[in-house]
Amino acid sequence: MRIAQSSKWHPRRVTTGIVSRMIFIFFATGSLVAQEAPHDGHAHIGWLPAEILERPVSQQQGIGKIHEAVSTKSRQAQIFYDQGLAYLQSYVWIEAARSFHQALRSDPQMAMAYVGLSYAYSPMDFTAATSAMVKAWELSNTTSPRERQRIQIREMQLKAMLNSSSPEAFAAFKQSLDDALAEFPGDEQFLLLRGNAEEANPFGNGQGCVLSAMPFYEKVLAVSADNFAANHFLTHCYENSGHPEEALKFARVYVRQAPEIPHAHHMYGHVLRRTGGMLEAIVQFKVADTLELAYFKRNNFPPTVDWHHPHNLGLLASSYQFLGKMKQAESLYRRAGALTPHSDFDAFNRKDLCEFLLDRGRYSEALAAARELINSSFALARASGHSLAGNALLGLNKPTDAAQELNLAEKEAATLSPNEGPPARLYVAMLRVQILMVQRSLDAQPLLQRIAKRIAAENGPDAWIQGLYELERINRAARSIGDWGIAKQFAGLMFERAPEYAGAHYAVALSAQHDGETQIAASEFALAGKAWANADADLPELREIHEASADGRRKSATGGTGTAGL
Repeated sequence: MRIAQSSKWHPRRVTTGIVSRMIFIFFATGSLVAQEAPHDGHAHIGWLPAEILERPVSQQQGIGKIHEAVSTKSRQAQIFYDQGLAYLQSYVWIEAARSFHQALRSDPQMAMAYVGLSYAYSPMDFTAATSAMVKAWELSNTTSPRERQRIQIREMQLKAMLNSSSPEAFAAFKQSLDDALAEFPGDEQFLLLRGNAEEANPFGNGQGCVLSAMPFYEKVLAVSADNFAANHFLTHCYENSGHPEEALKFARVYVRQAPEIPHAHHMYGHVLRRTGGMLEAIVQFKVADTLELAYFKRNNFPPTVDWHHPHNLGLLASSYQFLGKMKQAESLYRRAGALTPHSDFDAFNRKDLCEFLLDRGRYSEALAAARELINSSFALARASGHSLAGNALLGLNKPTDAAQELNLAEKEAATLSPNEGPPARLYVAMLRVQILMVQRSLDAQPLLQRIAKRIAAENGPDAWIQGLYELERINRAARSIGDWGIAKQFAGLMFERAPEYAGAHYAVALSAQHDGETQIAASEFALAGKAWANADADLPELREIHEASADGRRKSATGGTGTAGL
């Protein structure tokens, strides 16, 4: 499954390896100063060539309008600062950095542009982010008291991010925002940042929005009704809290206010597919893809530069899979899988192609895809690769080899950080339970219950559909060994999770057919066929539905009873 909100790869989360390379010293004033010099002239910032982040950029339209008055005598510097700020609110790190650099070309003394660069750099490189803050402090004597508070707040956030296991550092960061809001209660930026800070860790940027953050974003809209950032974050809030109909209202506004931002269309697609609009969601994911491809071509950028691109491709692919359009789904999974990952969770999510191949019963190809994950430089990807290799080997009727992969997966998972461990452990558990099922072990059922509970708990925007396919994988595994009790149990769980999913009706129909419940089977097969109306014409499940329907008609004509099942 794709990482759920609580643990998935976060655009502002950095690996411990990056953090360990940063050494900070604190002067008596408490200012945060990096021991390395600012990143001017460095070849790379994170995985990106610095040259890309520093390229000149022109004024853009359709990205959302936002304004924060900062100390500068240059109108152009203010315009490009606001442009960078707008890009930050939609997680467009590259264009945010380019815009802040453009502002500095008009006003090299603009301290707040360096603060902006700190936000743009931190998803990729903590050293660069903190070095930018050093420069902001050097120029802070030309700023207003409010701007110095902004600088101080960002500094405290970076301290909390560096020491993310310290609740005291996180609390101090939040308190700095509360102090700022006490002085500037209607300040849009302080309100947005305070809403972000309600998330579970100091890396919050609206993506992991929780209910307690909503009042801060609502206050922003009370001050500025057309603030696209608040509409963006409220979309996440309502979606994460299980209220997609409410999220849809804010997503519509966000995409209308920022039509040139791929993530705006992506978010609209997110919510549409949770409100029964899978076809409309596909349209939005395709718009996002078109915008991204045009952006890469226009700027002569390789697609690997953008964290968002493979993520959007993955959701588009899984949406096509939902509708039974497997050829298009596979093509998109392959496009995403061909992109070089730049973080542990990014590498982990390259497993999507392997899972798709497993779901289609193409076990030899799935095993080859799992081997690619096993060769990853990231332990999280290796752990999931061993687990998925084991699943493929079970499909190839090689249970001894599958057990060996389970042992390797467990060894890799034991090396992972607390943040990385949960997703890896789910994949290990998925393999273990399928091995137990093959062995007809009584230990399978308790583990199945724990897996089902875990999947049910991860019902966020990305995890929803991935969890559905995991339930389906267990259902299919149970059918393959003739364990119709487990098959029926997980068919029911699939239906509970996504009653509009054709695969859920198909699984229920197969169980009913096995149990001799011919009327239920016929009804569910018909519903599955209707839901697969846009599926590939040669989808094997459709052929089986047609055969089952024909068989049912023959039995009805001859007065026969239901079949014993497939």
